Amino acid sequence: MDKGVHSLYKTRMSETAFLENLHYVPEPGWTLAAASVLRAGKVMAAPDYRIVRAAHPGQDILYCLSGGGVVETLGERAHIRPGQLVWIANELRHGHFADRKVPWTLLWFRLDGPNLPALRRKLFGDRFPRATLAGNVNLVPWFDRLFTTMRRREPGLDLRLNQLVADFLAMIDRGLAGSGERELPPSLTAAVNAMRGNLGLAWEADDLSAVSGLGPSQIRRLFRKHLRTSPRQWLIRERLMQAQSLLVSGRSLAQVAEMCGFCDVYHFSREFKRSTGVAPSSWRRSELGTQTL
Repeated sequence: MDKGVHSLYKTRMSETAFLENLHYVPEPGWTLAAASVLRAGKVMAAPDYRIVRAAHPGQDILYCLSGGGVVETLGERAHIRPGQLVWIANELRHGHFADRKVPWTLLWFRLDGPNLPALRRKLFGDRFPRATLAGNVNLVPWFDRLFTTMRRREPGLDLRLNQLVADFLAMIDRGLAGSGERELPPSLTAAVNAMRGNLGLAWEADDLSAVSGLGPSQIRRLFRKHLRTSPRQWLIRERLMQAQSLLVSGRSLAQVAEMCGFCDVYHFSREFKRSTGVAPSSWRRSELGTQTL
């Protein structure tokens, strides 16, 4: 056996090898406003490799290149195999362990930034945060760019890491949708186009089935998979965006509520304030610049 291969084999069998191990400390206050990467690396795990924590800053994101292991997070336990990614909720008790027979090799990074649990839920919803990525979503080049960027430590690194995180999230979003392209299935496209074309309609399950050709449970699954939301929540957001356009055009709150499909002014005002943080009348005055200073 070649000496180098023999040495690597011995390392693989006896101890964990950190093939890449990078750290970064963002500018003070940066992660209150934008994303950053605190650590990143490549790990060739030994059979006894294990990490267990009660909680830890950031969110650890692991991508399995080979072998396998187990991840415990959000009160659940899941096996991870090659080509799968898992997002660990570091704010809660968590752990990950290499398979003792076939230990994994991982690419990983620790994400930090504002409201990370909300970001995780945006991608995965209430499901276990694991993804099997589509064949044309390749994370390895992205990790190569991340490692190179962190090694160089060039000026403006905070901004570059924030951009890399945005690229990563877009790739995962495409991977979770099941394709490299962000195109909606024809049946879902038909549904959203019909809903946008008539926001005043209640859009019950039968209405959605009529325009999509799918059953209620099928259309709900498509909304969850591709749009990360329910038909009802998607419709409310579309109505609110339309309502904002109508508010600045001078229409009354009652007219806006009716045109956008809300039951009444109170229903409209409640949903508007829940989403924007202000009442529609206050939002309009501020948007038009008619507030008294």
